[in-house]
Amino acid sequence: MIVPIYVKVSLNLKNKMNKIFTLRSPLYIKYPNGETRVIEEIFQHPEGILYFELFWEKDPRYGIHLIKGKITGDGPWRVGECSFHLLGCNHTHPQMCEMHSFWQQELLQNSSQFRSGDVVKIALEKGAILPDDYPINDKRF
Repeated sequence: MIVPIYVKVSLNLKNKMNKIFTLRSPLYIKYPNGETRVIEEIFQHPEGILYFELFWEKDPRYGIHLIKGKITGDGPWRVGECSFHLLGCNHTHPQMCEMHSFWQQELLQNSSQFRSGDVVKIALEKGAILPDDYPINDKRF
């Protein structure tokens, strides 16, 4: 009887830790120096989190980041010295929300300038871990 209860608790904790990778809400990262970046895509990585910031295509060397460390928390999440948060667009983070809205408009109006189809390929090349149910065969990829 004790074993099934332990397994159930263990699975629930695992699901909470992975919630950051299944959210469809926009996220942002806050670095220890106070700098923030809005996240376009986020992936689990053996060393922590791999993320693509908005407009990463302009310079992939500086727009794709690996944050090393154990993922802790249930939102906000911590990885190493950084924290990951939901982007609040109800006057909580006006500048970041404006940037996210601009990115969404550009994506719809000028989709040819974006390489969103390359995100999964690049993430896998950089060692990202995709869940079994990730829509890799989806037309968007």
